[in-house]
Amino acid sequence: MIDISGAAALDPLQERLCLDFANTADEHPSQPGDDFLTSYPRLVEWSVFANVLTERQGEHLLALTAGHPAEAEAALHYAVAVRESIFRVLAAAAESREPEAADLAAFNHILGKAMTYLRLNPAPGSFGWAWALQADDLEQMLWPVTWSAAELLHSHDLRHLRRCAAAECDWLFMDTSKNHSRRWCSMKDCGNRAKARAHYQRAHKTV
Repeated sequence: MIDISGAAALDPLQERLCLDFANTADEHPSQPGDDFLTSYPRLVEWSVFANVLTERQGEHLLALTAGHPAEAEAALHYAVAVRESIFRVLAAAAESREPEAADLAAFNHILGKAMTYLRLNPAPGSFGWAWALQADDLEQMLWPVTWSAAELLHSHDLRHLRRCAAAECDWLFMDTSKNHSRRWCSMKDCGNRAKARAHYQRAHKTV
């Protein structure tokens, strides 16, 4: 059984799959200690926790890479590169600016790979998207994540995408507050720290 407690401890916002993936690092580029994706097993753990992979699929990938550390490391490095590409494009959108041409080109290249596994299947009264993932593909969890980012970028919800205002946090989130004035990814974490810092500064100004 795959232990998903580490991924759960990240306390993801669970608003969009692509945002939770981008938020596996507190800052971009990530710093030591601020990045959850430090090994291929952790990538698999996050994928199972996020329901991108089933536990059976995750165990299969871990078994495949158990004796092939080079392949696992290469897949991990690619996953981090995909995450950073997704983050840069989404962060630009959150700040109401166009992404850098190189960043958009990199994202479109990844999206092109993802779409080779996307299929349109019949559903009752309509059609739906489905994934034709390859069981031995060490990068298979990245394709639904990338598609999630593309869907968000193409949706009306994009106008509610925000980047946390905390200086030490790069988390992305959807601002669904009533007046769309939410500034922090989480009030209990970044929001409370910001309020405490502001209170401290006000108190010391009066001394």
